[in-house]
Amino acid sequence: MIATGRSPGPDGPLLVVAPHPDDETLGCGGLIALALRRGLRVHTVFVTDGGASHPNSAAWSRQRLAERREREAAEALRRLGAGAQPRTFLRLKDADMPARGSPAHARAAAALAAVLRDLSPGLALLPWRRDPHRDHRDTWRLAMDAIAASGQAPEILEYAIWLDELGRPGDRPRAGEMEKVRVDVSAGLDAKRHAIEAHESQLGGLITDDPTGFALGPATVARLTGQWEVFWRPCGAR
Repeated sequence: MIATGRSPGPDGPLLVVAPHPDDETLGCGGLIALALRRGLRVHTVFVTDGGASHPNSAAWSRQRLAERREREAAEALRRLGAGAQPRTFLRLKDADMPARGSPAHARAAAALAAVLRDLSPGLALLPWRRDPHRDHRDTWRLAMDAIAASGQAPEILEYAIWLDELGRPGDRPRAGEMEKVRVDVSAGLDAKRHAIEAHESQLGGLITDDPTGFALGPATVARLTGQWEVFWRPCGAR
């Protein structure tokens, strides 16, 4: 791996925390593929069920869509080379994650903390703390609470999915807050692109009866499938 800043190549296992099924591939699929080539254990945690992307579909109920997205996530991991690697589905409600301080949030944080203690990751990949999507921000808070509760101290890199498209100036890293890390994922790029195709429900061709439903546009996919994956590391972190 080649990166600006200090290399993020972990010496130990890799934890990937994805707000929705597909974020794992869009944000860090290349790095996942490279870590697997190095023989590292990779545990992916999917936080929400992804069931809110097509709320007006008659053919695809929320439950049916959530089940579909879980299968898509498993297939995407297989295409990245992580078919035999551990994964956890927390199945929180897409677009309606529990509030911090609620019993449901505490249960989810405890479940994620248990994963951390079992894995002892050298590196944790989390969504960008101010990515302009509520689930991404809430997932970052949940993950940070779980890390604090777990007693683990992995290196943390944050990946942004929507910052460049939808972010406002206040969403971007502030002066002295973060260090930008660019990882050359050329060797894993074919696997990443193949894995994105597994998330068929989000690409616009599978669910056709909800014109207001979400679909990943070609420009977004192209932006997130180049040679480099970009991460943010807190300044002063090891």
